[in-house]
Formats: sequence, structure tokens, C-alpha cells
Amino acid sequence: MKRGFLGVISLSLIGAIGSVQAQIPGIPGGAGAMGVPDVSSMGMGNAAGVLSYCVKNKVLGGSDASSVLGSLTKKPDVTKSKDYGVGSAGKVLTGKGQSFSLDSAPKQLKSQVCDMVLKQAKSFI
Repeated sequence: MKRGFLGVISLSLIGAIGSVQAQIPGIPGGAGAMGVPDVSSMGMGNAAGVLSYCVKNKVLGGSDASSVLGSLTKKPDVTKSKDYGVGSAGKVLTGKGQSFSLDSAPKQLKSQVCDMVLKQAKSFI
């Protein structure tokens, strides 16, 4: 009898977790695959700001990230844009009014997102 009861409880919990994940962007199973936001539609200002956040918080290091950041911030008005300020605070603007906060992301996910933003930022150079 205990085994059957535990099975029902386990299935109920799995169903509840899946339901919550589907409703919250940034959680595995949510809006982005594996909880990763879609950075393909982010603008240059936001990409530069997020890259700045990633370098400043030592999520990304090395000359590649610094070089890309330097190239982007030399472009006219990039650092003056609202999107740059939002990005440097750790918010990825994913389009359609949605955002993803790096501050609340687990370390591994934060690293993955920063890598993706670096690749996206290279496309603006």
C-alpha cells in the first residue's frame, strides 16, 4: 500500500513541477530550451551591456570577450543607449518585451548565456 501511495505522490509532484516550468521563462522546459533565453534578437546595445556584465562579474574572461566588448563600446551611442544600461545590470532583452535576469540564474546557466551573448555580440562587429 505504501509503494502505491508514494508512486501517486511522485507522479503528482512531477506533473506539478512540469506545469510550473512551462509557465516560467528561464526554467528548463519554460520559454527557452533548457532555460536558456533566445539571444538571437537582442540588439547591439543590450549585447554590449550584457557582455560588460559578464566580464565585470568574471563570468567571461580572456582577451576575446574584452576585445569584442571594446569594439562594441567604440560604436556610436552604444554605451548611451537604454539597452546598454539594462544589459550592464545583467538583463538580457530577448524581444517581445521579455527579459532574462543573469543575477538570478544559476552559475552554469549564467556562463552558458554569457557565451551565447559573446557569439551574438561578434555578429555586430
